[in-house]
Amino acid sequence: MPSIEIDGVSLYYQRTGNGEPVVFSHGIPTDYRAWGSQVEALSKTYATVVYSRRYAAPNKREGDVADSTVASNAADLKALIEKLGIAPVHLVGHSYGGFIAAFLAADHPDLVRTLVLVEPATATLLIENPESVWQNLSLLLRSPSVALSARRFQSRSLGPSLSALDSGQSERAVQLNVDGIQDRQGAFAALLEPAKKMMLDNARTIAELRTKLPRFKSHVGKISCRTLVINGELSALWLRRIGELTAESVPHGEAAKIQGSRHFPHIENPSEFNSKVLGFISKR
Repeated sequence: MPSIEIDGVSLYYQRTGNGEPVVFSHGIPTDYRAWGSQVEALSKTYATVVYSRRYAAPNKREGDVADSTVASNAADLKALIEKLGIAPVHLVGHSYGGFIAAFLAADHPDLVRTLVLVEPATATLLIENPESVWQNLSLLLRSPSVALSARRFQSRSLGPSLSALDSGQSERAVQLNVDGIQDRQGAFAALLEPAKKMMLDNARTIAELRTKLPRFKSHVGKISCRTLVINGELSALWLRRIGELTAESVPHGEAAKIQGSRHFPHIENPSEFNSKVLGFISKR
């Protein structure tokens, strides 16, 4: 299996097709396989690169996942792009991988040609410090429906999924995580078997949700490339609001929604998703 070693971190990757490079950074709890439909469609005209982040399958990294922060993953991604010699790239990131992609684009604009953020986990644009009582109260007062949507995820999914993971109930942890982030009971059970297996293979990466997200309000304005922010039409309200804030904050940002999808639009509606991405990155 092709892997790149970066300061003691091994990153599995696959490179397919020829043309301008498109790099994909996955979210939780997935890996390089999440982008199968995108590789099939985009590799006809682009060189696609999918990789698994440091703790994602099939990487064999040991540890408690505490060092898998947005900043450390952005450094991994920077090194991957540079070692493959493919800069500047079209960069596509989903959820936690979306925050990683945005963080890299802000700090290293020379590496990124265009940026596509899919349901990005740039939550500190909504609340800079989730532990601040005042900031949570402020959100509740100005956007009560958004605050309640976020609180529902925290109480019904985030906390319980981490507790299940700690007690060795990996499948339960994944089910709670996916049902919560999809804002729909039974969402995990409804997935096709390959997607279920991929997520179960990456159950331990749910622990990345314990890492502290970096403040980003003063950082996001540094993103200089054209940026497309994609949300699922039916995604949880708090996730859609984060997407809106991200698109509004990026100097050259625009937004799109994928019909009939929630937090995994690239998996749920790949045809429309691929069409949107191809249309965006092909603009000149």
